[in-house]
Amino acid sequence: MARDTKTDVKTRLLSTGLRVFANSGYAGATVREISDESETNIAAINYYFGDKKRFYQAVLEYAGNLRREALGKTWEVAQADPWKALRIRVETMLDTTYDDVMFHVNWLFMRELMTENEVRNSQGEDAMARRKSYEERMTNLLTQLLGNDAATLTNIKLLRYTLYSLCLFLPIQTTIENKYLSGKGFFNVKAAVDKSALADFIMKTVKQTVDEMRRQALEALEASRE
Repeated sequence: MARDTKTDVKTRLLSTGLRVFANSGYAGATVREISDESETNIAAINYYFGDKKRFYQAVLEYAGNLRREALGKTWEVAQADPWKALRIRVETMLDTTYDDVMFHVNWLFMRELMTENEVRNSQGEDAMARRKSYEERMTNLLTQLLGNDAATLTNIKLLRYTLYSLCLFLPIQTTIENKYLSGKGFFNVKAAVDKSALADFIMKTVKQTVDEMRRQALEALEASRE
């Protein structure tokens, strides 16, 4: 039987840490739990990462890399085909429901936004710069979809909230029902529809919203000329 390499052990610890921290939070997760679930020696986290705090920082970076890799596919085609770029973005956001790894990435960062802990914002200026870059790119993408006349600040915000509500509500509701209703709630989207069909529905809804915003912008422009 092949012996695990250093890379194998570190990757296993990071992937397990992602799942445990996403489910239990920084304070609720223990080094022993992560070691047991990753089938590693309890001293492995200290050996490879230093301590729990630095390990958590490494898990955040690991999760961030996974998210940036998925986002990169959107930006590659954004200028040439904004609707295709949006479709890719919708599918990557739906992965927070349909893909177990991205589900935990989403929940880890949700916890970071909502929970105070001693390592919050530990990635400092780099994390802020990445967030700013993402916001600018999303704004540019939505501006392309709307066109100059309809791309007001209000419309961009409404379109962004519409998109996020459609894509990111799903893992929240599904988790609530699984946790409190033992999976017997009314909302199990993965059992009801596949990701592609749901992406089709969301794209249709966003397209209708964009068309309505453009129509209103055109009417306002024509009224101003009268």
